[in-house]
Amino acid sequence: GQPAWRIRFASPEAGAHRVTVEWKISGQSGRSQPIEVHIQAGPRPGFLRRSPRNAMYLEHDSGRPFFPIGENLCMYQNREGTYYFDRLLEKLASNDANYVRLWQEYYVQPDPSIVAAPGASSFSGFPLETQASALGRYDLASAWRLDHVAAECERRDIYYQITFEMTVWWQTRLKNRWPRNPYNAANGGPCRTPQEYFTNERARELVRRRLRYSVARWGWSMHLAAWELWNEVDNNEGFDPAANAAWHREMAAYLKSVDPWSHLITTSWRDARMFALPAIDIVQAHSYWDAEYDAAEYSIEDSGHLMRPYGKPFFFGEQGVEDPAAAVVGDPDGRHFHDALWASALSGAAGTGLYWWWHNYVEPLDLYRHFKPLAAFLKDEDLPARTWSPAGLSRPNLPVSLTLYGLVARDRALLWIHDPLAFRIVGGKPERGPAQSSASLNVTGLADGEYVVEWWDTLRGEILRRDAGRVLHSDHFGYGLELKPPPFWADIAARVIRHAAP
Repeated sequence: GQPAWRIRFASPEAGAHRVTVEWKISGQSGRSQPIEVHIQAGPRPGFLRRSPRNAMYLEHDSGRPFFPIGENLCMYQNREGTYYFDRLLEKLASNDANYVRLWQEYYVQPDPSIVAAPGASSFSGFPLETQASALGRYDLASAWRLDHVAAECERRDIYYQITFEMTVWWQTRLKNRWPRNPYNAANGGPCRTPQEYFTNERARELVRRRLRYSVARWGWSMHLAAWELWNEVDNNEGFDPAANAAWHREMAAYLKSVDPWSHLITTSWRDARMFALPAIDIVQAHSYWDAEYDAAEYSIEDSGHLMRPYGKPFFFGEQGVEDPAAAVVGDPDGRHFHDALWASALSGAAGTGLYWWWHNYVEPLDLYRHFKPLAAFLKDEDLPARTWSPAGLSRPNLPVSLTLYGLVARDRALLWIHDPLAFRIVGGKPERGPAQSSASLNVTGLADGEYVVEWWDTLRGEILRRDAGRVLHSDHFGYGLELKPPPFWADIAARVIRHAAP
């Protein structure tokens, strides 16, 4: 339709609100008569925050915990526009996924004579400033698409984060990107080199304007989880950590000053200076591995040293195998995807890793079913309510090939037992190992007492069996809780719950 100014407002308070609109457009100004709006209390839990109970997790204004389970859904494919998100969001929601990552990014044709615009090539997200729109002018059709996707996320109870900046537009080696960047001085922009984007005052002013517009247009949404300032900023050519930290400090502070809803702020990839900034609420790294690596072990090892130094919520904003074609051929059941989900969820992270290959691995193999069992396993867990430690062992596992991942508190444990020999890709071909029928593990960290052990099928999301267990620390060898899972192949999960004191 025709462009028009609209206002959308979300209030944290019920009751009568008086709204007055003032405007100044092209030198003309005006003021409306006051409008009264009555807002009623409802069941919605509010905006997402860092939990005041446990700084490593997220929760709503109401105190209800929130654990992201999802994937990247950055761009639509094959010029399908919003219909693409209609299809894929429905698949995610019907399998109890609750989180996606969206980009203000678009791919462009290699031919530099073609003016770059969103939707003109194979992939496109929701960019505001483009070569076609010009600097400081926003693509309203692109913004409308994000309006639509935001509304669909709200309707399906899926949370999303919006990523503003992409490293690829600031790399001179990409001849179809930097020469088309509207910030490039050759196109009338303020930056002679990509590095000047961080320090040039005119460029920073334009960024602040774009951030303000984004807050005004999408900040109303309680399902907007976070603003992501950069995607893989430390991949920029001539990356300067000091200039980057100064830029992030300025833009994060500005976002907080203009966002009345105080959405969370994140960025990526691995720069320690920017993650240490108090205004960066979520630490978000990216992780990729060769298909012949064990996905679970790679996920755990890569997350351990990244998430713990900052005392903030952490999750992988991108995660996956290096070559999705190898996974599609050798892993049609999605074992890499499945294992990365469970390992990242029980690593101490604030959410699952967001898998990257949504369009050429998850979607063609229809792997959405792997979200549902994990969501069922975590459904009733209030993770911020406890102080968790990584699961420990008091003796070698039987068989010794088994690995244990999980979180242990004094009265509860969430565990995932993984057999890395059950499924492997060796020499580009899948190898399948035997099932386990007499496994045994001893888990440490639980207080003395009587426990119930729920054994969960990780493919169906169902409880297989309940066992009784006992912890007595005076036992000298093999102390802790002895676990003997039902027969399983590849993996099995356990929820351990201490009996309430009589």
